[in-house]
Amino acid sequence: MPCSLPILIVDDTEICRISTALLLDQLGFKSDLAQNGFEALNKLKSAQYAAVIMDYDMKGMTGADCTKEIRRLEKSTIPRLPVIGMTSHTSYTVRKKCLDSGMDIVLPKDCSSQDLFDILVPLIFTRSASR
Repeated sequence: MPCSLPILIVDDTEICRISTALLLDQLGFKSDLAQNGFEALNKLKSAQYAAVIMDYDMKGMTGADCTKEIRRLEKSTIPRLPVIGMTSHTSYTVRKKCLDSGMDIVLPKDCSSQDLFDILVPLIFTRSASR
């Protein structure tokens, strides 16, 4: 069930960006990569994406801060995007920060491809249907 728009992967760790991109490729999705929140925001202003997969713990701008900025931009510049947080942190506090920032859901970085697929498909295709 491929989507015509790519999914933006935002993570400051190269191996995480690449492994997530490979996982999405296996699931039939295209992807684009950003190594930090600032690069992600620039990409979002110039291209369309089906969704964003956002790391929480990044240098310079956390995933939560980047998501807050995405939600602010949606009020004037870009359409509403599903933002899926991915983190290796398991604490309630981090998950709450992610959700409070506007992320739609938070998954562990070691989630299975099936879990990611089961989350992405409804978020992406519900959004597409409501346009």
